[in-house]
Amino acid sequence: MYYDSYNYSSFPSGVRNLLIFTGAIFILQMIPGIGDWIETYGSLVPSLVYKNVQLWRIVTYIFLHGNAWHLLFNMLALWMFGVEIERMWGTRRFLIFFMIGGIGSGLLSFPMWYAHIIGASGAILALLTVYAYYFPDRKILMFFIFPVPVRVAVIIIGAISILMSYSGDGIAHFTHLAGIVIAIFYIKYYSQFISLFTHFQAVSAEKTMRKQAEKKIMKDRYFEEVIDPILKKISTHGMKSLTKEEQKKLQNFKR
Repeated sequence: MYYDSYNYSSFPSGVRNLLIFTGAIFILQMIPGIGDWIETYGSLVPSLVYKNVQLWRIVTYIFLHGNAWHLLFNMLALWMFGVEIERMWGTRRFLIFFMIGGIGSGLLSFPMWYAHIIGASGAILALLTVYAYYFPDRKILMFFIFPVPVRVAVIIIGAISILMSYSGDGIAHFTHLAGIVIAIFYIKYYSQFISLFTHFQAVSAEKTMRKQAEKKIMKDRYFEEVIDPILKKISTHGMKSLTKEEQKKLQNFKR
């Protein structure tokens, strides 16, 4: 599918772990009985997510695939596009984005109310859209035939997803389109979100420091007003001079 060649002789842990984990799940899907159970309870069914609050499905469906070609296509795309994005962003941000793409596209698949949806395609298309943002002129082989810039490929896939949304061809076009939309919003609002998050972190840290300072002041004041006189009394008259209440205060302060 891919026109340009890149050096992917080694790739970072995020992509590698996703490949291994998804491959392992696919092997389990191939086991009679176990595979049926996994797909029954792991596939995304929007009606069950929204009506029955089976929220785990918006995560588990990402790692299930219908057949070897479905798995191979998605994992190849993850490898080709994900490696460079992870190297730029770092593993933590990459994995968070991958899950945002998968979970978000699952949540936006509600028009397919009773469908059983499986596959990482929503997350992959979110990843492809981000890749197109950073490397718009790099080329891929569209449909394994036509070399086109990756930004054009995203537009074509988006248009196909819109046109085929209600075709009933068994492909989750809404999920694909949702992945693209989520990536666009992510690219546009990520900086604002991080700024807001950093602001809240700073405010939270300031509150924590203020509470710690207030706690220290109260403790110092308690020591000066309560504990210090008791210690002076011990120094002058000995421990036996303390009342039970003073002994209790001294013991509690040591704790």
